[in-house]
Amino acid sequence: MAEWSHDGKEIFYLSANNELMAAKVTQNGSEFAIDVARSLFQTQAESFLPSFDVSPDGRRFIIVTATPQKSPSPITVVVNWDAGLKKQ
Repeated sequence: MAEWSHDGKEIFYLSANNELMAAKVTQNGSEFAIDVARSLFQTQAESFLPSFDVSPDGRRFIIVTATPQKSPSPITVVVNWDAGLKKQ
């Protein structure tokens, strides 16, 4: 997945190792050129699409990330709960 900057002069994408990359883009008539991409920062982005977006000024990003869960939250199932109400 890739996102263009709002001014169309840069493209952002996630590398195979979850680094957010940026490359300047220039157009001169019918010529289209992309500079060498540079790494902005490492992410913990989710693998589903889309997983990030860029702010209009190109300085901030919102990224969907995975948060490791130490242990699952317990679930309490109450059966025959209506019988408990009748006893009151």
